[in-house]
Amino acid sequence: MASTHTPSHPALDLYAAVRSDARARSRRKIVVEAARYLGAVSILLVGAVHAQQYYYAFFSVVPTIGTLFLLSFIGAGIVGVVLLAPVRRLGREIGDAMLTAAALGAIGIAMGTLVSLLISEYTPLFGFMESGYRLAVVLTLLFDVMTTVFLGVFVALVAPQLVRTITTNRRLR
Repeated sequence: MASTHTPSHPALDLYAAVRSDARARSRRKIVVEAARYLGAVSILLVGAVHAQQYYYAFFSVVPTIGTLFLLSFIGAGIVGVVLLAPVRRLGREIGDAMLTAAALGAIGIAMGTLVSLLISEYTPLFGFMESGYRLAVVLTLLFDVMTTVFLGVFVALVAPQLVRTITTNRRLR
């Protein structure tokens, strides 16, 4: 049997509006989760390149730079694992706060690496100067940019909602 309800204007059709809103939320959730996981993989790859350079390209013997490579590897590992972990099981607000902090930490690592690498191409940095764009340098640049873009999208979509939730919860207390 055909429906006899015909709205005079599509914008007045509440069912269509709800359906459209649900599709938009679903697409947003997919973008948020894709950005999160792609960013996590990217920062882990930044860390992997630094570990490889530290242990196998012997950057461990370069004063200051070697220590920074090791710290980048450790930091990237920590924030990468947090971004992959099911932290939202602790609660949406706590999980999103942890994920946002980890994403900001990963962006900080990636941008720090990117800027340092670019500086060391043109002038000595802590007494070390990079020369040329060998594979490790190209991969680091690529993964730094990917990390920043993916996790920038993640933070841009998650942080405003997190702030609204925290603000609303504080007002209710």
